[in-house]
Amino acid sequence: MSGLNIAKKIGLEIKKAQTVFEPVNCKISAVEIEKILAEKFKQSDGIFVAWKIQNVIFGKMKNYQLTLKNGLPEVENFLECRIFNEVEELHLKNISGEFRGRYVRDEIGEENFFADSFARFWGKFTSSENGFVKLIDGERKLCLEIPTDVQAEYYGLLTRNYIDSDDETGLSGYVDYRFLKIEGADVG
Repeated sequence: MSGLNIAKKIGLEIKKAQTVFEPVNCKISAVEIEKILAEKFKQSDGIFVAWKIQNVIFGKMKNYQLTLKNGLPEVENFLECRIFNEVEELHLKNISGEFRGRYVRDEIGEENFFADSFARFWGKFTSSENGFVKLIDGERKLCLEIPTDVQAEYYGLLTRNYIDSDDETGLSGYVDYRFLKIEGADVG
């Protein structure tokens, strides 16, 4: 029995999509990133997350331009970033003084299998301002500001996990993933 058939048998909801993966390289510059976004992205708005040495930050993409709650991001300090919406994602890593990564978009390209998953952020809603929500987990001393218009006490990230199987072994597994959106995660 193939790995995909085993996953279906145990109840994992596996879906199909037409997906394209394209490699992307650019200089470490907001202008260069925004140029790629304008060329490749079909939707001009979305969310971005960036990992820096000292923290993780979230921001918005509006009309292909990256903004934070209180200004512009300093992309020169990004170790890695993901710019995403429900249809596509640009994932870049700072490698040897340039951004290298890939662009992925569903509904075009070759057929792939995927399973969506949801992970809740640490912290609880404390306030909102300028389209950003502040989450605080006092016990862990964590604070995170995320861009969302959704009203909830808890929030999380919806992720799409792409699945492939090895013809030789019959084993399946995740080969890539992308972020889709931030959602409310209230426990009812």
